[in-house]
Amino acid sequence: MAKILGFCGTAKNTGKTTTMKVVMDGAYAQGLRVALTSIGYDGELADHVTGLPKPRIYAENGTLVAIAERCAKESGADIEILKRTDMDTALGKVVIGRVRKPGLLLLAGPTKSSEIRRANDMLEEVGCDLILVDGALNRIAPMVEADGIIMATGASRKADIELLAQETANISSIYELPVYQPAAGADFAEKVGAGAILESTSLLDEDTAKELLKRIQPGTEAVAIKGIIGSDAFEALLEKGGQKLQGVTFVFQDPIKILVSGLPMDLQRWLKGLEDMGAKVAVLRQVKLKLITINPFYPRYRYSTHDYEAAYVDKDKLKERFLELVKAPVVNVLDETEEEIFRRVMEG
Repeated sequence: MAKILGFCGTAKNTGKTTTMKVVMDGAYAQGLRVALTSIGYDGELADHVTGLPKPRIYAENGTLVAIAERCAKESGADIEILKRTDMDTALGKVVIGRVRKPGLLLLAGPTKSSEIRRANDMLEEVGCDLILVDGALNRIAPMVEADGIIMATGASRKADIELLAQETANISSIYELPVYQPAAGADFAEKVGAGAILESTSLLDEDTAKELLKRIQPGTEAVAIKGIIGSDAFEALLEKGGQKLQGVTFVFQDPIKILVSGLPMDLQRWLKGLEDMGAKVAVLRQVKLKLITINPFYPRYRYSTHDYEAAYVDKDKLKERFLELVKAPVVNVLDETEEEIFRRVMEG
């Protein structure tokens, strides 16, 4: 069974593509059969003439891809089409292909979790050992289909080292939320049927949060939220929950469902607020944050010439503060060897 790894960056120029290339090269060196796909594509990285995403990844012979048909036709790599699918993108249907002449790839692919899952299944059917999914923090929802996530961040996201480290620590802590275990005596489905666990769809606003609070009664063990929870709903729970939430566990499908609900600092405040009221937060399925890569580079705007210059924060201070605050493993991708990064990504 192929291992599936998702790559996301918190901003442009944080080093996501560099990290992905390092892992690809490590996989090639180990003789692994590599497959690539992407969650949509970044419009800002598109070619201004063609409207296509710019080439970012160099693929060797035999690499499998699940990408939009226009990308397959206009990539620098020569791609043999193995299968056409019914999955739509802005750049045509998703196709399954194999690189038969190495070159740069235009990566754009499925946009939904269900489609990423289907694409991964199709790649696995053809035969691969490792599937790499290219994404971004604002397109993170389909990353739930990955076995693990590698997140790239750095000064391009925030040049203030303390703020950047705190934000990343908040994200990391959400990936570390415990898996929910019902109280002894019944499994999850039985608890739902008995009413000890309330199930709720997405809580998007204040009204849906108030309706949920009406359903919580003495003896309610947990609330299982199938979808996402909006910022207004979080605020309403904190404002109106009171003693009702004492001892209640809020159970999300996975950490991704929480991460898409708001900014990391807000999420941490909301989760801490629930805990301060005596509630707990857990997930049904963990998604492992396998590695965080940090990049001290950022583009600094020059007002005198109205352009940008390369600038850097102190890389040693950056890594030191991350190691102090962040639970997940942290590396500066430019300071570690390819072999070490590949090992850390693949272990576990």
